[in-house]
Amino acid sequence: MDNFAEQIVVKKAELKDNLKRLAIFSGGMILCIILLTFGMAIIALMPVFLFANIGVVWVTWLLFQSTFIEYEYIVTNNELDVDKIIARKRRKRLITIKIDKAEEWGEYAEGKGASANVTVQAHDCGYTNLWFIVTQHEKYGKTTVYFSPSMKILEIMNKAVPYSLRKKELKEKKEDEAIETAETMENQD
Repeated sequence: MDNFAEQIVVKKAELKDNLKRLAIFSGGMILCIILLTFGMAIIALMPVFLFANIGVVWVTWLLFQSTFIEYEYIVTNNELDVDKIIARKRRKRLITIKIDKAEEWGEYAEGKGASANVTVQAHDCGYTNLWFIVTQHEKYGKTTVYFSPSMKILEIMNKAVPYSLRKKELKEKKEDEAIETAETMENQD
């Protein structure tokens, strides 16, 4: 039987994302003002400057939208695909790794997974549910992927990693969540 799960995680805006959005918006506004000023100074070319302004607004909007990022994790049997979705329109495959080739994996703690050739940051920037997996990639060598998975993805990955790396606490965590859900349902009745 095939194991399959997918999850979309929205990247929360960090300070650098907000600064990038501010720079794009400010740059577009300044360029529009400059074009309007030239259009007023040279009345004969006013239509050209108006069309240029429309182009600037359109490009500014596209650049602004491109700062909204989501990540999609797709686990199929023993492969993890990580895609980057930009502005809910464009998709880019970041990496595909073999989970059964994992050398290390678990919840992130300072310094974990840091000794890799390639690092893929594909998480929500919340740092509360941050996991990592270190594996050998055919093309990139030793690779670390940081991600924010759901419990279902963790369960499937836990079955696919080498036996020595499996996390027993995931089963306990799942059982605790099932008990909490049952208690919540009882309390609601």
